[in-house]
Amino acid sequence: MTINLIDNGTSGELLLEGRLDSATAPETEEIVMQTTEKYEELTLNMKDLAYLSSAGLRILKKAHVAMKKKGGNLILTNVNDMINEVFEMTGFAGILDIR
Repeated sequence: MTINLIDNGTSGELLLEGRLDSATAPETEEIVMQTTEKYEELTLNMKDLAYLSSAGLRILKKAHVAMKKKGGNLILTNVNDMINEVFEMTGFAGILDIR
């Protein structure tokens, strides 16, 4: 899993590449949660995310709650069809801001 940050001042964008599964979740969670503390708006660009497991869903939920708690926004972009189907099946599509 590769994660790159684009800093836009009060907003940030994390470019996610690879697989977000139980093997990569601990490090990913640490990076995502640190980033939620830093920005008012956080975008997770999933253009190059090939796989998302339940461990990844847990991170997204935690980040969403953290951003809402502080009045911020979590936005997901470039979600591929497979991952979007996971969001639809789990109900996350109705909770997350997917663009």
